[in-house]
Amino acid sequence: TDLAVTQDLASKMAQKDPCEGNPNISVTTYTSPDGKTAKIYKNTAYDKSWFTNFLNAAVLWHCWVFVQGYVLLYIAWLILPRWISIPFLVLYFVNMAISKAPESGGRLMPLCRLDYNMQIPSGYFQMRTLVEDSVKLDGNSQYMFGLHPHGAHCLGTQAFHLAPSNPLYLLFPRVLEKTHMTCASVMFFLPWVREVLMWYGWIVVSRKNLEKHLAKGSNLGIIVGGEAESILSENGKDKVVLEGRKGFVSLAVRYGVDLVPTYTFHLNETFTFNLNLLAAPRQWIQKNLKVCLPVLWGRWGTPVPHPAPLLVAVGAPVAVPRREQPGGEVDEAVVDRIHAQYMDALSKLFESYKGAAGYGAERKLEVLRAPEADRVHKKTKKES
Repeated sequence: TDLAVTQDLASKMAQKDPCEGNPNISVTTYTSPDGKTAKIYKNTAYDKSWFTNFLNAAVLWHCWVFVQGYVLLYIAWLILPRWISIPFLVLYFVNMAISKAPESGGRLMPLCRLDYNMQIPSGYFQMRTLVEDSVKLDGNSQYMFGLHPHGAHCLGTQAFHLAPSNPLYLLFPRVLEKTHMTCASVMFFLPWVREVLMWYGWIVVSRKNLEKHLAKGSNLGIIVGGEAESILSENGKDKVVLEGRKGFVSLAVRYGVDLVPTYTFHLNETFTFNLNLLAAPRQWIQKNLKVCLPVLWGRWGTPVPHPAPLLVAVGAPVAVPRREQPGGEVDEAVVDRIHAQYMDALSKLFESYKGAAGYGAERKLEVLRAPEADRVHKKTKKES
């Protein structure tokens, strides 16, 4: 019948890869040693000269934002009349203290959706996105993306830009449209950093805030390793703080949200790290104040990152049981089972596609135990 033909045509159109045939995106097929297949996407529109890409990285990318916000405010204090600078600074810091935008993600700027936002990841880092053939993300479902590793900056989040030429956006537009990246609240107390994050729709990673967004149907991107993983970043090694870190899994189980593992290869090559300098005080600050102060530098000793060839691999979702009534208590046995499945899925994702990133067979993923896991173990042992 005509209806059956129409439905069949619609089904075939829905299955067609929107990136194939796009003049600005190259698509290649990769088969892993264990027989899995995936497609690797690369935005080629910004394959410009090295010098052009370097200038874009130096000027546009937020490699200096941790200090430049305060520097800009200090310059404003020096050059502006006091009758302007004092009210401006007072209003700015009052807004920083009381604004709810970091919780809602409500300052998404239209300019941040332009194709030009792919200039730095696609041009300077030559970023590619690998998507397993088994990855089928439904715009009507909810997902929690696990982003690994943290590195100095979790640059894998750039694969989630809402830009028209971003391959992942072309593949799953409805999924990315309702996805918020998340980070620690301290980032929203850094001038200019907070503005950039809010323009891109980032939100605070507090449990209460995550539950609010999950309850209203949002997808989330969680940098699972956090500051505990960032401070351990080391050149030539791949480490994730994941064993015993179950908070994100508990949230996913509570709201029936599938977990999608992702891994960014070569992320720890974007900066040169020194793990030994002031190691003890930095670890104390990280452990007690939850603030990471890595010792690192980029190209020529500057804050500009090395142009490492990033490959963001997206694995198949780890299924989480749906709940008739989201929220409420969860079965810890289910959390443990899903957490084990997620760790296994991430390890397999790394092993299957490290060759596509140019890694040798000897390169292994180190799964480290989270600090809170030991605290819970000691507390349980003490109570027993």
